[in-house]
This record gives sequence, structure tokens and C-alpha cells, in this order.
Amino acid sequence: MEFFRPSIHKLYVVSLLTVLMLVSACADSTQNQAGLAPADTMRVETRADSVAMHAYEALGGPNAWASVPYLRFDFASGSDTSRTLRASHLWNRMTGDYRVEMHAGGDSTYVALFNVNTREGDVYLNGEEVEDATEQGLLEQAYGRYINDTYWMLMPVKMMDSGVTRTYLPDSSTSEMDVLRLSFDGVGLTPGDQYWVYVDKNSGLVEKWAFRLQGHPPDHVPQPIQWVAYKTFDTPSGPIQISERKIRNGSITYTDNVDVPEDVPEGAFTDPNPMLQGS
Repeated sequence: MEFFRPSIHKLYVVSLLTVLMLVSACADSTQNQAGLAPADTMRVETRADSVAMHAYEALGGPNAWASVPYLRFDFASGSDTSRTLRASHLWNRMTGDYRVEMHAGGDSTYVALFNVNTREGDVYLNGEEVEDATEQGLLEQAYGRYINDTYWMLMPVKMMDSGVTRTYLPDSSTSEMDVLRLSFDGVGLTPGDQYWVYVDKNSGLVEKWAFRLQGHPPDHVPQPIQWVAYKTFDTPSGPIQISERKIRNGSITYTDNVDVPEDVPEGAFTDPNPMLQGS
């Protein structure tokens, strides 16, 4: 089976902490295997719930997303003329098994193989196990990549997760746009984060978001970031959509090179050698 073939660009080593400070550390609001709230736990009781479900349905809805066994994507940053790859991801959403590859400088690559539910696993550098990965925090960094990068891609389908407080903002909403504020009830890596989500009333698609992170100063003014380049993918239960670019003042966060395969190659979650980057 031929593996995914994302376009590869020149890579630069940047520490995870710096990346997360630059592009937001996002809340992990659920720990179920699929990484998304089970459909039978979703109760649409308020206007905020209705808006959030409208956005979820616009991206395919709970049934379609529940049928996605594997999710592969890249997380990168840059502009229209440059792109710096930060991490390549592959996720078994049925078991929680996860693979993330992070550039380590030069021709070196970290490969982390772990489970998002247990947070247990190993980290390899150029195919060799890093014996003190826990002490170095490499496994925690890899888990942080999972939390941050998937949230940039999947936020609209995670608004109905348990632990997420949804508030409808009538004074900010318009005839074309519904606005929600998301806060978190003691869950995730950064429960003090707050997000403002702008949902198109007609299409249900998220048009933009803004956020004030737990680490931001009190006077931080949230800046809107546009969600664009929506792409459709077929699943066994119908199409889903994903925004592959988030843009603010010409700066782009990429969640692209997406694939939702029904099968993955042997060793996808056990082979310590890089297979996502450059394949």
C-alpha cells in the first residue's frame, strides 16, 4: 500500500513550547478514544448548543465523524509564499494509538508512538529509542502536539464535548453571524483558555475565531483568525469538511495534507522510523 504523499518544505527546528506560545495551547476537553464527544451525550438545550451543533453538522455531523477510523494531517505555519512544517500526525481514532513526527534539526526526526488515552508510549530519534524521553519531556511534548494541533483542526466538532461551557453572545451576533464564547470547566491542559467562535448562520461553517489564552495578560485583546480553505473528504457515513488554513494578517496556520484512510500501512503505530515526513 502506498503511503500518504504530503508536499515537503524546508524545515526549521522550533521547540514545542515556543510553537504553542505562538499558535495557542488549546484545551483537551475529552479523553474518549475517538477524541470527540459521543453522540448520545450531546444535549441540545440552549441557543448556544444549537449554534454549536449547527457548526458540527456543517462539518459532517456526529455520525460521519464517528465513522472515521484514521486521521492523518500536517501542522505547519507560514504565509502564502513560505511554509514551515511543525509536525506530521497519524491517529487511530478507534484505539487512541497515535504517531507524531517532529523535526529535530538537520536530517533528524523525533517519532513519538503513544496512546492518547493512557499517554503511555515511547519516543525515537532517527529510529533509535530515546531512553530518557520521559525525563526530557519528549513524550509530554508529543502529547502537547496532539492536543494543540488537533484542536486547531477539529474545534468545531469538539464544541459539544463534556467540560466545554458554551455561551451565546447576542450583542456580538449579527443577522449573518452567530457568536459563541467557549470556556472550560476544569478540563484540559490549559482550562483558563477562552475562545470566541463566529459561525455563519446560513452555512454553519466557522468563519473565524479569537482567543484569550490562560497565559495571556489580562489586557490581551483577542485577534480574529479566519478559517478558510474548507476541503471535503468522503467517509463511510457521508462527507466531512475540514478547514486547512487559518489566517491572520497574512500569517497562516496550516492543518493540511489531510487524509482519512480506511487502512494504514503495517507498522504505522509501531515502526520507529519516520514514514510521514518526506514520504
